[in-house]
Amino acid sequence: MQLQLNPVSVFKSQPPPLWYVTNGELTVGPVLTGLLMRGVEFGRVPDYCHVRALRGTWRTLGSVREIAALHSKVTKAPSYDQLAESARSIERIKDEEELCHDVTRLSLIVTGAESAMFHFLGRSARTLTTRCVLGPMSNERLGYALSEHDLVLQSARAGRPVFGPPYGATEDALAIRFASSENGVGGAAMVPVFIGGTLMAMLELSRPGHAFRRTDLQRAERIVQRALRQRAN
Repeated sequence: MQLQLNPVSVFKSQPPPLWYVTNGELTVGPVLTGLLMRGVEFGRVPDYCHVRALRGTWRTLGSVREIAALHSKVTKAPSYDQLAESARSIERIKDEEELCHDVTRLSLIVTGAESAMFHFLGRSARTLTTRCVLGPMSNERLGYALSEHDLVLQSARAGRPVFGPPYGATEDALAIRFASSENGVGGAAMVPVFIGGTLMAMLELSRPGHAFRRTDLQRAERIVQRALRQRAN
């Protein structure tokens, strides 16, 4: 099957985040994340400052992920080049089981998830089946097809990703899937992956901390899209 169409993201574009910065006496902003990082790097924004998104509450400077990464001296995340090389190697995989495992593993890395499930429409399948479960959680769902009445599947077919803390029926249904995850579910996400207008896969993620960032979910989406498109061609 030849698929020449470029995959389209299910995520709508959003403007970059803007921040207000305060030292307790003076407040400046709004500024882009890049400018905020430069201020920290050159010592113009001290560590004791607090930041607030355009429509958010005040929080510590270190709670901004990019700033935390800037200050981190202990653990280094994989570099962009390392991730790009891993993604390219996945695109060359033809075996379905290996493909499902590797795209799920790499999605864990780029999103910071603790646990993940990958539901896939294989060559001989008629519906999405759970093909990979990673992380400290039960794998009892492995090998089972998703129900046609599954709320998360219905959202995927409508092209609606799910992300954020559980606060609705679909979000609750997604969180329940990860109920056995060792450290609980603070944030959960589902990314539907379409190739040529067909729902080919669903990537589901959870972690005990805060909700997932949209940009990280988009990166995972692109990794899966490219791997599945390359396989189809």
